[in-house]
Amino acid sequence: MEYLEYNHKHKFMLYVLKMLHLKTDIFMYNLAHQYPYELLVYSWINKLYEKDTPQEKAVQLIYKARNIVLLNPKNEICNAP
Repeated sequence: MEYLEYNHKHKFMLYVLKMLHLKTDIFMYNLAHQYPYELLVYSWINKLYEKDTPQEKAVQLIYKARNIVLLNPKNEICNAP
C-alpha cells in the first residue's frame, strides 16, 4: 500500500513540476542543497497533495502564490542566493 501512495505522490509532484516548467533533476538537486525557492515550492506541493487537491488546481494555486511571493519586493526569497 505504501508503494502505491508514494507512486501517486511522485506522479503528482512530477506533473506539477512539469507544468511549472521546472526540470525535475535540477529542482531535486537544488532542493537537496536547500535553495529557498525549491524548498518553498516543494512545501506547497506537499501541502496541496495532502489536501487531495487536483493536479490542475494545484498548478493554478502555485502559479498564484509564486507570483505573489516573487513579485513582492518585501519577500527575502527574491534576494536569497
